[in-house]
Amino acid sequence: MPTPDLNSAAIDVLVDTRDEKTGLRYPPPGLQPYHAWLVDTIYRLAAGSAMDYRVATDDASSTTVYIAPGRASIADIPLAYAGGSLELAPFNNNTALVWLIDDGGGSPQIGTGPLSDGWPGGDHIKLAEVTLVSGTIASILDRRFETILSA
Repeated sequence: MPTPDLNSAAIDVLVDTRDEKTGLRYPPPGLQPYHAWLVDTIYRLAAGSAMDYRVATDDASSTTVYIAPGRASIADIPLAYAGGSLELAPFNNNTALVWLIDDGGGSPQIGTGPLSDGWPGGDHIKLAEVTLVSGTIASILDRRFETILSA
């Protein structure tokens, strides 16, 4: 079903509020300068477009990533992950592969391994390749879309 156009009354209700699901703020009338609002909106839209299981740097340490909460199915088993931090210091000066698997009992588990070992052989969802150099995360390559956009 397509999203309906908003009428004036519906727009008035939204003005200067935040959307509960996305966190996007509907600007007040006459907002000036609007540039900060526009950049914040675009940032939230980009981040929210594929937020489930997103791997990002974490403030806990220079070698820690945060994996966003999400829902997925592996081999028709629905999994719900609450999100959490993952320490990748053992992969210093290497690239760590990060994936999601079913722990065998219907619970999500985050797996890791060095790039040289490759991805696991069983059912899994690729999340990211995280390269660490000199005790710092140098890059994070998002690999989720390979699963989402595969046939």
